[in-house]
Amino acid sequence: MIPESFSGSVSAVAFDPTPARAEGLGFAKALKQACDAGARHPGLLDDVANGVCRALTIGRIEILEAASQSLSLISEGRAHPGQVTALLQFRGTASIHQGDRTAILSAGDLCLVRGNRPLALDQDASFESILVSAPEKEIAGRFPLWRAALLTPIDGGSGAPAVFRDAVLSLKRWSGSLGDVGSEGLADAIVDLMGAVICCAVPSNSDCIQRSFHHQDRIKTFARLNLGNPELSVELIAEAVGLSARQIHRLFANEEMSLMRWVWVQRLEQCYRELVQDGSGKRTISEIAYAWGFNDQAHFSRTFRKHFGVSPRSLRRRSDHPSASLS
Repeated sequence: MIPESFSGSVSAVAFDPTPARAEGLGFAKALKQACDAGARHPGLLDDVANGVCRALTIGRIEILEAASQSLSLISEGRAHPGQVTALLQFRGTASIHQGDRTAILSAGDLCLVRGNRPLALDQDASFESILVSAPEKEIAGRFPLWRAALLTPIDGGSGAPAVFRDAVLSLKRWSGSLGDVGSEGLADAIVDLMGAVICCAVPSNSDCIQRSFHHQDRIKTFARLNLGNPELSVELIAEAVGLSARQIHRLFANEEMSLMRWVWVQRLEQCYRELVQDGSGKRTISEIAYAWGFNDQAHFSRTFRKHFGVSPRSLRRRSDHPSASLS
């Protein structure tokens, strides 16, 4: 079904039968270059009387709308920066070849490709498509099974792919009113929906979005084992678990608290447990705080009281350890 925003006819545009070649360009930019070259009067896709192309950037997400007559394109791609691109086919039939895989898309289908790797695209007469590109490094970090989803035709008529499709059309529809404020939040939503599409493309692993929590478990395990290190940081953790600091921030973006605030809470709770357990009077409050990664006694006391509603000294007294001191 062609969405209302794509209504209208596409007039003939003359293309050289020789496939257009693009060197040093990613898939989306190569397609834009080819469409711009073939279009007589580039304009908005909503007012499509000729072959047209329009690009839109929302945070770290790149969106490209394209509509024209038949088109053959060979993109040589480029190594950096990597992108995963979703091609949503709204009219016509597309054939995409990349590596040893080929996908044939009919109107209403979509598929994922590596946008910055070599590929060949053939669009038949009167095609209309939207390309949505996200950073490959982020997709790979959050959705471990993403490679298995590449070049797999996906029906966009129902389920998560339909939601993804509608979200992209909504972004297109309201693009004129979108500014920088909130753009990263919208980009987050698109990445999450691309993850849901990946799950649909790999049905034997339909819980693959949850697999992103595997990385969270590794991160938290390392952090728990190193709570006593006052130098513990996102950068140190990232190096230890083989991820980038940006990936870690993205993994915890939708959590109740950031990673380092979670670390801070874990340290406070460990101090609380030690202060109330039997025998805790063997160590001073300062020693306990330092043992769990706090290096400022005054700051520790303030944050402890704010978090638990009681000072470390009062808690110890309640636990019947009157002999303990802060020194």
